[in-house]
Amino acid sequence: MNKGQKLTFTMNKINLWSNSLSTPSLLFLLLLGFVFSCGTSKKLGKDSNLSSTELLVRRLETKQIKAKTFDGRAKIDFRSTDMSASATIRIRMQKDSSIWVTLSKLGFEVGRALITSDSVHILDRINNEYAVYALDYLSKEYQLPGNLLLIQQVILGNPFFLSRNFTSTSAGDRYLLNDSGSGKEIKMSIETNALRLRNFQYLEPSAARSLTLDLEEYNAANDKQDFSYLRKFVVDSRETGKVEVNIQFTQVELNVPISMPFDVPQRFKRVK
Repeated sequence: MNKGQKLTFTMNKINLWSNSLSTPSLLFLLLLGFVFSCGTSKKLGKDSNLSSTELLVRRLETKQIKAKTFDGRAKIDFRSTDMSASATIRIRMQKDSSIWVTLSKLGFEVGRALITSDSVHILDRINNEYAVYALDYLSKEYQLPGNLLLIQQVILGNPFFLSRNFTSTSAGDRYLLNDSGSGKEIKMSIETNALRLRNFQYLEPSAARSLTLDLEEYNAANDKQDFSYLRKFVVDSRETGKVEVNIQFTQVELNVPISMPFDVPQRFKRVK
């Protein structure tokens, strides 16, 4: 693309200025990394006849980070075969209710998003525009589920899609979980002692679609719960091409009072 060339932004076309992503595009791709995955999870029941794998899954459920609220700051780097961009983000979360994200460059806020159980609201402060999309838009456009609870689990770094369908093996200091079926495969690597998620993979060969998520740099957050401060997403699909998103958290607070201001200035134009 020549310098200065501009593509019109829609949810299925990336808006570019030179080699950098626009505000809504970067927010959209960040959300895409959070929700690119498969199916829904089913927790284990109270059956006393549980296999060793089912007992492991139950232990993972009880070991998950527990947070009614979340407030985090992070640096984000985006890379694809055609472009790269970086920014700082702030993420706030109210359990089972909403997620609030701000995007800043050079110290100035350029975009804001509010995710609820059924919608995504985006403010583009560069172009004075406002947009609202149904959360299930990703499901319809990219065959990916839009699920608030799933996004919150990914933000916290908790294992997700835990079910009876997994098989497990032990490899050194890791448990390896695998769930294959209906042309899709989920793989997880879990630390043996701390039961922390270190790698998640989703593979759908027939659709040429995959996601890899690595969780690194675990440290205690403010309330002593272990949190992964470095997340590395690699998404590859026909719709997106290969996209890498690295999120380095610089500050994390769990279970603290938060606010999620989201006022739309009158000068902003509603776009579709």
